[in-house]
Amino acid sequence: MDRCAATELSTRTDERALSAIDVETSGTEVGELAFEALLNAESRADTWRIVEAFSRPGLPFALELSWSAGSGSGTKAHVTVAHAARICVFARSLTLRAANLSAQDNRVAVTVADGFAPCRNQWEVTGTVNEGNPAAISVPPYAERLRVEVADPLKNPNTLVRLVDGLGVVRSSFRVDEQPSQGVLVGGTQTVEVLLNSVSEFRTVFLLSL
Repeated sequence: MDRCAATELSTRTDERALSAIDVETSGTEVGELAFEALLNAESRADTWRIVEAFSRPGLPFALELSWSAGSGSGTKAHVTVAHAARICVFARSLTLRAANLSAQDNRVAVTVADGFAPCRNQWEVTGTVNEGNPAAISVPPYAERLRVEVADPLKNPNTLVRLVDGLGVVRSSFRVDEQPSQGVLVGGTQTVEVLLNSVSEFRTVFLLSL
């Protein structure tokens, strides 16, 4: 069997027009996003694939990837994209879904080429933290490091981040203004908690090994 023919995907490009989201009701947790099918491709053999996903008007969106290799399939991965992203996976089949992160209509496109390239991607979760009610964020697949930031820099010294493991034990805590520029290692963290003695918008950015 010709290896090139075996690894040829059934389709390598597609695009989807995503409707503007409702700013009042939208969220960036996985369960809150309105993902729509973007690409579904398969082949008879696996190889390295380079996925190029981009917004034609240059607007942010979220991307969900699932793929199979060998005799089974792996977990889904989620990536936040500001404009365009490159993601490399070893896959026989590939399914992509996209969700708009903009208050404007957003046309998202994807192309897939065979090959390998080192990539860096991220997953961002945003929200509001209230006094006495910590925000809890689940660690996504393929996360290596994380950073927490709040909208008002004057609140950085008063914003506490706690890393909670699978036993419900707080294993690490730090103030937002104490975290290193490259972020904090995730390790065995299950949940990230953000605490503040006032109301503030925040975001948690997970740096992915993907």
